[in-house]
Amino acid sequence: MTNGRFMSAVTALGLISFCLAVDPAQAAPTASRAWVSGHGVDQAGCGAPTSPCRTFQYAHDNIVAGGGEIDVLDPAGYGPITIAKAISIVNDGVGTAGVQQGASGQNAITINAGASDAVTLRGLTIDGLGTGQNGVVSNSGGVLTIVDCVIRHFSSDGVLIQPTSGSMSFLISSSNVSDNNGGVDFFPTSGAPIAKGVIDHVVVANNARGVQFDVETSGASLNAAITNSVASNNLEGVSITAALGGQVVASIDNSSVIGNGGSGNTGAGILAAGTPTVRLGRSVIASNTSGIYNSTSGNTVYSYGDNRINDNNTDIGGTGVLNTTVKPR
Repeated sequence: MTNGRFMSAVTALGLISFCLAVDPAQAAPTASRAWVSGHGVDQAGCGAPTSPCRTFQYAHDNIVAGGGEIDVLDPAGYGPITIAKAISIVNDGVGTAGVQQGASGQNAITINAGASDAVTLRGLTIDGLGTGQNGVVSNSGGVLTIVDCVIRHFSSDGVLIQPTSGSMSFLISSSNVSDNNGGVDFFPTSGAPIAKGVIDHVVVANNARGVQFDVETSGASLNAAITNSVASNNLEGVSITAALGGQVVASIDNSSVIGNGGSGNTGAGILAAGTPTVRLGRSVIASNTSGIYNSTSGNTVYSYGDNRINDNNTDIGGTGVLNTTVKPR
């Protein structure tokens, strides 16, 4: 090869390397906001309202920087997504923004965010089509907010929150979590996370378990409130367990736990197991197989003087103590 040809080859290789280096599809996401549409195309530079992306995953991976937002322009299905940073995915009323996961053993939305990252999901319809495993799985992150969502038809949980370390908080509001095996499940399987949570104006219906707070790892703790919500027609309405050094303090206020049923413990409107502290006020516990089942003597369930615990097959069951002497303050 002559020197001229050699230099030409080197120049060509350099140009190719330069183009690859500056290819927008390879660059780190920098936008603070991107739009998606059923008419969009996943391609470099998408994300403007006039040139939207097609899927949540592409916009997350290639367009929107941490702390940014993905906005929905029109009704469509936008595919499953794994979230690895702080981000908001927002549908403010354009119609159904669907996230379907019909593959067995797969999740619709998986969150593997950083310890201080905040993730918000708003206005989504998340559907497992009867075979998807979980609707929303939060493995890590600082704050999880789910608002105005419908989560249904999953073979495991509609929402599964399973942190392993650090501090986190969650808010689930104005949502419907129904027709799953489990509705909302807080269940750390290892480590010692410290969590706070609120479930407000949420309907959990037609699940095997409506709401489950299950903390069974040493040092892990949850302080949670269920307010203005309904648990109905589940096998268990609200199940609260603290064991093996885990701690749970749960308050249930101004809520209805109605028509949950099965046999034995599984028919409980509210099941307390292990050593949790449960406070119940201004709520209706009715038409369940067992209204409140307090399964062990190591826990305390406080029923304040303004509840309605009636018309269950058994209003109060189990061996634990139900403290009904505490009056509202």
